[in-house]
Amino acid sequence: MTESNNFQFSDNSVAMSYDGVLVPLMFEPWARQLLDDYPIWHNCHILDLATGTGIVTRLLSERIGNEGSIVGVDINGEMLEIAKQRLGQDGANITFTESEAHCLNLPSNSVDVVVCQQGFQFFPDRSVAAKEIHRVLVPNGKTIISTWLPVSEYHVFGVICESLIFIGENEIAGLMRIPFDFINRGELINHFQATGFVNISVSERKMPFKIPGGIDQAIKVAYSTPIGPKLRSLPNKIQELFKKEMAVRLTNLTSDGVTMGQMVSNILEAEKVSAISS
Repeated sequence: MTESNNFQFSDNSVAMSYDGVLVPLMFEPWARQLLDDYPIWHNCHILDLATGTGIVTRLLSERIGNEGSIVGVDINGEMLEIAKQRLGQDGANITFTESEAHCLNLPSNSVDVVVCQQGFQFFPDRSVAAKEIHRVLVPNGKTIISTWLPVSEYHVFGVICESLIFIGENEIAGLMRIPFDFINRGELINHFQATGFVNISVSERKMPFKIPGGIDQAIKVAYSTPIGPKLRSLPNKIQELFKKEMAVRLTNLTSDGVTMGQMVSNILEAEKVSAISS
């Protein structure tokens, strides 16, 4: 997972919390759905861009077949170390590379599919990142990009932002909005149109956000994001007020104590043209 605008995953405690809390609750269900929706992986050479701790790569490893391969790329070495540990000995045709999205250390025309789950919105130069995706794809290669809709559509994170504003922590609330509110459908399409991709489509996917541990675990979600260190640095009295406000708002959000509203994402699909540009 790349970083921008001070929304950082470089703290090892954040990387561990991300992998232990957010991946099973959020990123694994979305990764499974994404891979099921686009069954194109068998025997393909795939770039998992902004792999984070590698959940997409791990699930892809079961689908690529003997002739397929995966390169997991991320700017964050802490995340990549966890990804390598999680994969264990099962990744003979899988490699992980630390690299920025706007300067990929991969040959041109070398991968069949580029998949990027919830990373594109973090790239500091999205136009250049789109060009790099285009460069590394083979002719007729495909990219699949998912990005969250605004935080108001992702209810738990809306509650986090509202609770932060209630306690006067507008700056932290602003940081929490970065994964959600900083790229819209039109901007997403424009980056890939300008780069020369064709057959571009964007669809919206919704999924209930189920948190088995209920409200207590939902509060842990807030502390497992990159704003976690800032939350923990607040005075205990302020933290308790934040948790209390979150609990009240989450109680109003859930009817069964487990389903905490919904998750909503845009999924972009695009192809590189068959003729290699000079």
